[in-house]
Amino acid sequence: MVITRGLAELTHLGVALGAEPATLAGLAGMGDLLATCMSPQSRNRMVGEQLGRGLSIEEIIADMNMVAEGVKTTKSVVELAGRHDIEMPIAEEMHAVLYQGRTAADAYRGLHLRKAGHERDIG
Repeated sequence: MVITRGLAELTHLGVALGAEPATLAGLAGMGDLLATCMSPQSRNRMVGEQLGRGLSIEEIIADMNMVAEGVKTTKSVVELAGRHDIEMPIAEEMHAVLYQGRTAADAYRGLHLRKAGHERDIG
């Protein structure tokens, strides 16, 4: 569910910024999203797993010797989405976890409480 809805969010924002939907359905979108979510070598995945274990983002970053791009990118994505009036629930929940003290468990629960709908209707 999270990967599929994540792709829909990314596509919605990308199209608002002038991208072709087919680009996001290919390696540049879906391919990168799958690698980020599923690869054990993914730094973003590692950060997410640590957040899920209850560590703070400050603790995680202090222990890393590499950069997880998604941490800083989340701020930019939420700002862009706001400027273009695009709803991005996953990005918004991640922003709340990274920068507003929400727990990963609460963020995940929040996503499950949202009304189900078609991926085309996310934004």
